[in-house]
Amino acid sequence: MSERVLVIKMNLLPWYNELDDRLEVYHPNFPEVVRQRIITFGEFRIISINRIQTRIRRIPQKA
Repeated sequence: MSERVLVIKMNLLPWYNELDDRLEVYHPNFPEVVRQRIITFGEFRIISINRIQTRIRRIPQKA
């Protein structure tokens, strides 16, 4: 698995905003451990999300 892809084996659908295609990581009920991992991971886009796992891909930073 590439280090540019993060797989979170947790149901994050309750915090998924379909209209914006974003995870609401700053929602008060969002799991803190997962929030910190995502923030550390950096800017991302969602590859897939379901009730079993969420896959996100890091967006490369422009130099």
